[in-house]
Amino acid sequence: MTLSVAAILCVSYSAIAQNPRIAADMELPLSAEQMAETTGLLPIFNRMKELVAQPNVEHQFELMSLQQQVLLQVTAASLQVDAAAGQIAAEIGETRELENYLSGRRDSKVNKINLINLGVGGTLATASSALGFTVHDNAAAVTGVLAGTATVALSLMGLKASRGETRELQVPSNMLSEVFSHPSDVNNVYPPIVASFMNATAPNDVDGLSRQDRLIRSWEDVGRIPAVDSAAGQEKINHLTSLPGQKIKQTIADLDDRQAMLYDLQVRLNYMKQDLAILLAAVPKLQNAQLIQH
Repeated sequence: MTLSVAAILCVSYSAIAQNPRIAADMELPLSAEQMAETTGLLPIFNRMKELVAQPNVEHQFELMSLQQQVLLQVTAASLQVDAAAGQIAAEIGETRELENYLSGRRDSKVNKINLINLGVGGTLATASSALGFTVHDNAAAVTGVLAGTATVALSLMGLKASRGETRELQVPSNMLSEVFSHPSDVNNVYPPIVASFMNATAPNDVDGLSRQDRLIRSWEDVGRIPAVDSAAGQEKINHLTSLPGQKIKQTIADLDDRQAMLYDLQVRLNYMKQDLAILLAAVPKLQNAQLIQH
């Protein structure tokens, strides 16, 4: 056994001599490095790199302990992200349910008006044409006027009905409140890891905006919301961040915008999961490097 251990040590130090830059090559992507800093794991990763760069049998136990710390913290952070994503998904589902209800009522009402318009307008127009073949010219003219008036009136009614009804959204959470820095309660607060991620600037953001501000800028660019510093923008934000009891009724357009923005927010959380996966995958690489050297 003694001879075997000695042989392994000799091989390990030969590997070190052949790979002096093995630790230097283990660099995290910028986004994952930022995630490591956000989760407090960056010092641990730096220490692990030091241990790999200076291989020693005694360091193996410390390296294993650090690996366990990384595993626990990444798992905890991942669960926080899942909790926020689940709450967003639930809010999207309830928002879609109300939108489908209002859309169904709108479509039904518009179809009825169109049928009435077709029946009344067609009947009066036919009657006016029929009277035109008789001596009742005045009656034909009056009937024609009535047909036109009825058609216009019913068309206006259909146009108004196409906007749909408005209802207050009875959802106990609003995950957009934090994005727009609006008052929130315990149901709307991001977990600490999510809040830190959203308030940080992405490494590839050329304008130096935080992820939260970048989201708002993108919504302005595509017309989801007017400029946030305008009166129209603030009114739109009040609708998007409303909570039950505030008596703010939502239009179908409001509900559609709210869903789209929640989906965008959910995508940002998926980026967090990717970075956390990179951190977790980097641990066995460091560990394997240490094992190879020993």
